[in-house]
Amino acid sequence: AILLGALQSPFGPVIGHQLPHDYTQFLQRGSLQGARIGRDVRYFDYSYYGSGIPGDQNTVAFAEHALSVMESLGATIVDTDTGDVFAYNGDEFTALLYEFKAQIAEYLATLTNTNMRSLADLIAFNQAHCRQELVYYDQDVFLESEQTTGYPHNPIYVAARTHATSTAQAGIDNALAADNLDAIVAPHLTNSTGPAVAGYPNLSIPVGIRDDGRPAGMLMYSTFLHEPQLIGFGYDLEQELNVRRQPQFLRFIIPIPNGGFCTGQPSQPRQLSMFTGRAHAALRRIF
Repeated sequence: AILLGALQSPFGPVIGHQLPHDYTQFLQRGSLQGARIGRDVRYFDYSYYGSGIPGDQNTVAFAEHALSVMESLGATIVDTDTGDVFAYNGDEFTALLYEFKAQIAEYLATLTNTNMRSLADLIAFNQAHCRQELVYYDQDVFLESEQTTGYPHNPIYVAARTHATSTAQAGIDNALAADNLDAIVAPHLTNSTGPAVAGYPNLSIPVGIRDDGRPAGMLMYSTFLHEPQLIGFGYDLEQELNVRRQPQFLRFIIPIPNGGFCTGQPSQPRQLSMFTGRAHAALRRIF
């Protein structure tokens, strides 16, 4: 709540709306009393992403338990469906490619401590310093983004952005209206894309600790500018569960991998194409 107060911007879609100056006022016990919470059914189904998401069965179990706790705090839980994320996942990624190239250049233009001014500059720098910069990941997304042209008027971009945003917004808004809901929940790592593409708030709440020490979370989202309500609901649940633990280093340090990205040859861009298969799309977009 404190961080949101510091990060909120007066620009963009919020122009003309009154925003709270202090979100900590919404950290209140009893917020869930009388609330109607939607259980986003397809994201509680472990088979939705094909091969599934590693560890997600544990997360689903923790999320289901959290729902029962919410009921004990006075909330009503209703099954709902915000739609298939794969109906717009490809368009979302297409829009990202166009926006990233232009907006990273806008950001770089504000810096005075570097001569990097474009995505092409970053790509060249990473390639020149491959063994330092491309240890864990390659530059596929950078390279695909660099191929885009004509932002923001390119018809491909306009169509992709319009379809992705409207579909994601309609999915959430229709579910809220149809079932008279105040908020909707899904297990962590399953539906971060929907609210993000819609431009709607999405709160991540700790709901358990796995046997291996990793945290399990639950996502709670609603419509435009409903942050105060979500903060109240999340706080009420978090205080009741009291499962958050201080992060710790667990048994080992992640080794530096050899991803084969430094071959001495310039990276080659791939064709602009969308993902094949739900599991592939889920793993690439969510992790």
